[in-house]
Amino acid sequence: MAPPDQPDFLDRFTELRETATAANGLVKVEVDGTGDLVGLRIDPRAMRLPSEELSGAIRDAFGRARAAAQERATEAIPEALRQESPELTALLQDVKADAHSSMNEILVVANELTMRLDRLMRNAS
Repeated sequence: MAPPDQPDFLDRFTELRETATAANGLVKVEVDGTGDLVGLRIDPRAMRLPSEELSGAIRDAFGRARAAAQERATEAIPEALRQESPELTALLQDVKADAHSSMNEILVVANELTMRLDRLMRNAS
């Protein structure tokens, strides 16, 4: 176990942050070093976009932020741990599956919100 004054190995990954934007900066996504979504900002002007375009922008920003975080996280892994082992491979696959599951849930909610906003905008006209 790490001494209290040193962050735990996993803490270093959860503290790492990467952001990416899409739709001309209307969508901003922040992920941590494990690939989990930790922040999502959607500018109100983005609600004028068709729901498919907004969903695509979220996916695009998330994918780029996650790729950058994975690259930085890989650089932070000590060389001794970079050698593949069955345990590490299993752990990485679990992290990847969790990240994909989280993103899918977020995209479903974002898509539902944009469809509701589209309906509200049409009804308001």
